[in-house]
Amino acid sequence: MSSNASQLRAKFAELLRAPEPLVLPGAYDAFSARLVEQAGFPAVYLGSFAAAASTYGLPDVGLLTLTEMADAARRIVDATNLPVLVDGENGFYETANIWRTVETFESAGVVGIHIEDNLGGKHTSRPAGLLPVEQMASRIRAAVDARTDPNFAIIARSDAAWVYGNDDEAISRLESYVSAGADIVFAPAVPASKLKAVRTRIEVPVVVAADLYDAPGGERPGSTLAEYADAGADVLLLWYSLIGAAAKSLTAALDSFKRGAEVADLGDLLLGQKAFESLMGYRDYEQRATRYE
Repeated sequence: MSSNASQLRAKFAELLRAPEPLVLPGAYDAFSARLVEQAGFPAVYLGSFAAAASTYGLPDVGLLTLTEMADAARRIVDATNLPVLVDGENGFYETANIWRTVETFESAGVVGIHIEDNLGGKHTSRPAGLLPVEQMASRIRAAVDARTDPNFAIIARSDAAWVYGNDDEAISRLESYVSAGADIVFAPAVPASKLKAVRTRIEVPVVVAADLYDAPGGERPGSTLAEYADAGADVLLLWYSLIGAAAKSLTAALDSFKRGAEVADLGDLLLGQKAFESLMGYRDYEQRATRYE
């Protein structure tokens, strides 16, 4: 474990103790993570949804391996100075082998992972259900036992509200996972009103999927960032917004070119080339080239 990784994990733990919730943008690759850093956010997230789409052009249906996810995370760790929180899917292995998942992500330099009880089929009409509570709790215990850095965060995620539409089961499951040793819990699709009503039952920090389009019609999140903050959420995770924004801008640019537009017609759709280069370390290269002439 590098000293830098240890320091970043301690920094992430400190961010969780701040009076205001941590707004945590989800990057989709090293460049978008660098933009998160340039924008002044203190930490960044990588989820399997964005990693599968950006790296392999695949849906988030359990296709990424541990190695593929860890490699994507490592590229972000190397490209930024930020704490990087990562999606650990359902742990990738059965309970007795989950030590390898923790070891791999610790070696990648990330500050923690979340492990979910979802059995697959996320984002589709074919959800496979959830792990039994006891089995998921065992995975959390095994993950906690496996870490070598006590500041490496083990986050337990329950998708009961998402898969079953059952907020109460989600909260009950999260309580069981906290008893198993989870440092933090993650509750996608639990609305702010429900979280606020039960927040005192959860003794550890809470992560919410603040940009999950779970409102009727799927056109907006069911709760605002302010509502989640008022409800006691500690991390407002923006897992989709950046890759969604990138996809919209790219689609608009391609549609314009398809209609015969000139580059100059794209206007604000394009960041100027010089501005782009300023984000990528070209000036550092120039300084090195001058020094070693």
